[in-house]
Formats: sequence, structure tokens, C-alpha cells
Amino acid sequence: MKALITILSILAIGFIGWQLWFALLIGIKKPGYKVLQKKEGYEIRKYDPYIIAQTEVVGTPETGTNEGFKILASYIFGKNREKIKIPMTSPVLIETDDDDQNEQEISFFMPHNYTIKTLPKPEDERIKIKEKKGKIFAVYRFSLYPSDKRLERKKEKFKAMLKRDNIKPKSEIILARYNPPFILPFLMRNELLVEVKKPGKQ
Repeated sequence: MKALITILSILAIGFIGWQLWFALLIGIKKPGYKVLQKKEGYEIRKYDPYIIAQTEVVGTPETGTNEGFKILASYIFGKNREKIKIPMTSPVLIETDDDDQNEQEISFFMPHNYTIKTLPKPEDERIKIKEKKGKIFAVYRFSLYPSDKRLERKKEKFKAMLKRDNIKPKSEIILARYNPPFILPFLMRNELLVEVKKPGKQ
């Protein structure tokens, strides 16, 4: 019995260790940004210019993300005209249309060493490559799995914080997911982003 407990303990420690390693290392390539202000509960960041691969899907943030992820993953894994594999990045962006909660835009950040001209062309016509200028976002970070109901609660909390600080959003709220769903919930990193004006110019 003691031997079995010991084995299970070793396996549990190994599993947690693997989860920690995966949580820290997966998606090591992330968009660059500078923190301009730290607010109570969130922060204001200035993001560098970036390029995304984006697709539109139908479904809730939960179901739509899975479908969009598959489409974009096939592109970076080599399903493109040049048959080139592109390094995986983090986070995955999920933007929901406020007028139609079943329409989602799913986006992958492209690695910094690519330009709009050097990125391989998608074979799938559902994928669009877009170049974005550097923007300023208010960002609220939270952990655990972002189920549809929990996500709505977090969005309302974020909106309340922005209203408290008299910050007016310039865009819809975007969900950024940094980890795959099999990561332990307490290790998950999720963020809500909304474009805002530069601090001091509200």
C-alpha cells in the first residue's frame, strides 16, 4: 500500500511539474508591449505593431475558438502555398461581435521575424493575413478556464473597472488565451483587452 502511494505521489509530482513546464514554455513568442500604467485590477499597455492570421467562425467563444484554432493551426503547420511551418505563438485572440454573439474572429499572432510580404500565403481562403499598427489597450488578466458564463462575468467586471476610472473603450473586448485547455486551470493565463486612448487623453 505504501509503495502504491509513493508511486502515485511521484506520478502526481511529475504531472504537476510537466504542467508547470508547459505553462511556462508554450507560446514563448508573444507580442511585444510596454506597460504605461498600472490601475487597480488591470493595466494600460502600448503594443508594438503586429501581424495576425485571422479567420471568422460561427459559435460561442467556447466552441468557436476550437474551430478557429483548427483552421489557423493547419496554416502554421504547413498548409500554405509555400509549405512552410511557422512557429507557434501566444496568445490566441478571440473577438466576439457584440451584435451577434455567435460570430467570432479568431486570430494568431505571427512571429516578429516575418513581414506581410514574407509570410506564406494561406491555402484556405477563410484565413486572412492582416497588419496592425501599434495600439494602446487596457488589459485585465485572470486565470481558470474561460467558459462562456465565466467570460461574461469577467467582461462585466472589467467594464465596471473601466467605468470607475472614466476610461472609454474604443473597441469591443477581445479575449486572449495563452494556454491549451489541458493545462491545470490555476496555471491558465487569460486576458481581456480593449483599445483605449493614451493615458491622459481620455
